[in-house]
Amino acid sequence: MAAMCRKKPEKRSRCCIEKMMLRCVHYDLFIVVFHYTTNKSNIRLFLVYYQTSKDTDKMDVQDYEYYEARAEDVKLEDITSSEQNAAILAMLRDNDPDITYISIGDMLEGFFDFVVREGDDLGWLGYFIGRSKQVKTLYIGNFLDNLKMDAFFGGLGHNRSIQNLSINIDLGERFQSLVPFLRNNKSLSDLIFTIYDIGLQCARNIAKLLGQHSSLKCLNFEQADFGDEMFVEIATALSTQPQTEELNLSMSNIGRNGCVALGDALKGMRNPNLVTLDLGRNDVDDEGLHALVAGLINCHNLTSLCLNENELITGAGLRSLSTLVQSDNCCLEHLDLEQTNMDNDGAAVLAAGLARLPTLKKIHLSNNRIGDQGLQALAGGLVRCNLEELYLSSNNMLTQSVIGMRSLGTLLQRTNIHLLSLCIDTVNDEGLQCLVDGMANCCRLKKLALVYNHSITAVGLRSLSSLLLSERCSLCTLLLNGVNLDDDGATALANGLIGNESLKTLEFSRSVITERGRASFSKLLCDTSSVNNTYFSNHTLEKIGGYGVYAMPSNIVEYLTFNKLQNCAAAICKILDSHPDIDIEPLLQWKLKCLPLVVRWLEKAKPYLGYTYMCEAEETFQCRELSMVYKFVRGMPLLTVDGYHGKKMKDVQPKTKKRKFDLTL
Repeated sequence: MAAMCRKKPEKRSRCCIEKMMLRCVHYDLFIVVFHYTTNKSNIRLFLVYYQTSKDTDKMDVQDYEYYEARAEDVKLEDITSSEQNAAILAMLRDNDPDITYISIGDMLEGFFDFVVREGDDLGWLGYFIGRSKQVKTLYIGNFLDNLKMDAFFGGLGHNRSIQNLSINIDLGERFQSLVPFLRNNKSLSDLIFTIYDIGLQCARNIAKLLGQHSSLKCLNFEQADFGDEMFVEIATALSTQPQTEELNLSMSNIGRNGCVALGDALKGMRNPNLVTLDLGRNDVDDEGLHALVAGLINCHNLTSLCLNENELITGAGLRSLSTLVQSDNCCLEHLDLEQTNMDNDGAAVLAAGLARLPTLKKIHLSNNRIGDQGLQALAGGLVRCNLEELYLSSNNMLTQSVIGMRSLGTLLQRTNIHLLSLCIDTVNDEGLQCLVDGMANCCRLKKLALVYNHSITAVGLRSLSSLLLSERCSLCTLLLNGVNLDDDGATALANGLIGNESLKTLEFSRSVITERGRASFSKLLCDTSSVNNTYFSNHTLEKIGGYGVYAMPSNIVEYLTFNKLQNCAAAICKILDSHPDIDIEPLLQWKLKCLPLVVRWLEKAKPYLGYTYMCEAEETFQCRELSMVYKFVRGMPLLTVDGYHGKKMKDVQPKTKKRKFDLTL
């Protein structure tokens, strides 16, 4: 190389030398370039080192101008490794409105997945994403250690359209390359880290990135598996993000120290906008929850708090939580305390706090140890809430509850609860009877889930039928999957649904229903004994059965299909299908007054011919019409003939004389 430097170069024109210099930026190595000065005889030789990704943190202005100058003429096949990657760059270059999502990685299969291989120039990818106005979501996954990664992040920093950024790779020091992007892109609202087993250095790099001012609304670290030491770094940085509205930290191995750090960060914020906090499936204990509550009291916009599956929380922790829900500015609407080792004492402590929380709409209390006394306390506290959904599944001690179940039924009457979940060995026949007795006048419950309550038999279902028969019943969905439903239970449900106009879904599985039970459902949906009984059959149910149930008879399937039409249309289809020869005799008592009504009904029924099982042809339907008219004529011949001759006589009579006819037909 030294010898090469001593060699006198050939003279070249200024234009030629500039072109050569522009070509040099393509190579990541020592490059020999000529420097042309005003003195034509003084042509000097320099060694220039083009910076690699190890030496720079961002694309400088000169590099961006380089891509800008060549964007229209660059051959995409020369800078990509596949036709798909070239197509993605073409769509980005042309601002195609269809490309709103891009995923970058080494093992992807989607249409908008840019699979990085040898031969892909990430600098161009970053440039085209940077100038795109259509891309809303960007996913950065694992990819090769490409030498143009710095150029990629430099180009990305120019983007102003991306709203969601998901990172699935430890970028190391390159996390700082995202600083211009976070700072300048005011559209960015969601930042998601799906990096498993985040180490201490990675946590520090992320914390440093989050220390920048941004417009982030959502931060998601689900399944990050921090551990307290790493999360403390993150929590400290969160204090600079008071505008964040959603924080997902579920399944991140956060314990007491992490909760203390997060509580301090929230407490130190000025007017935090936090709306949703998810700390489910962590290692939060009583002391950690106490420290966290101190910060949450400062979050006046918090409406959703998830602490599910933190089994270290006991009554002491729930007492701290009770202070939060009783605070003047608390506006929680959703509280998830599923599987938190809650017993009767804990339920009583929580209920005392919930009595002062009128904003609460949904609460999860499943998989705990709540018994009869705890349920009574909860029913008394929740009555003052604007509750809409209540989950109490897998509280096995409630199988012995009697007074508590009756209190729960009363709660359903006095609140706006429209969903109640009592699944998995939570209620038996006696408890179900008490529940129904308590909710006799309930008119708001829309969905009742009794899944996998193996102790419920036909006796309990018979008591449930009284609820279905109530005129005020508004139940739309009844879930009985896993309940031992036999013929007696099916008959009890079918009898309860006679006249019911609210229930659309009756779901059950693993049933031992035989032909007798299925016949009761068939008669419920379409009683073929008469046209009147068919008309007054159930036209509301749209689903019966579910997974693990033997195939329903074809007639039941057909009736359920009819019920998905409008109520009137369902009745018409069932009458057409079940009564090919409609009996007119019951209508003759009204004489000819009913004939126009019958003709009008037939006209209304005609559009539904294709819905019937027989797919009746139009010619066949015309025969029905003629047959019904003929039956009227045959059943009232004198009235028909008199009416005809009367009209003739009326036409020939002088206008001065009028003949009186019997018009009371």
